[in-house]
Amino acid sequence: MPQRYRFPSGELTPGLVLPPDIQRRFRLLLASIEAASSPVNCLIAQANAQGACLGLDMGHVIARYDIERIEILVDNLASQRLAELAGDAHP
Repeated sequence: MPQRYRFPSGELTPGLVLPPDIQRRFRLLLASIEAASSPVNCLIAQANAQGACLGLDMGHVIARYDIERIEILVDNLASQRLAELAGDAHP
């Protein structure tokens, strides 16, 4: 499965610079959304990623603008995966 959130520069989204540990964690969270084998698993993976965003926001770890960009990425990726899973269910 291709990793749609990876850009040639290595960033999650263009211009988004994250500390290496945070970027690594979000790559894992996004990969779990992409690898979800059912809609329920996809929603669980999405909730995990959204929880990580909430933690970054509450801890004031990175700028709110950057957190919003990650949230949009998470939501878009989950929507794409849910659409793929729905397509697989209906031949």
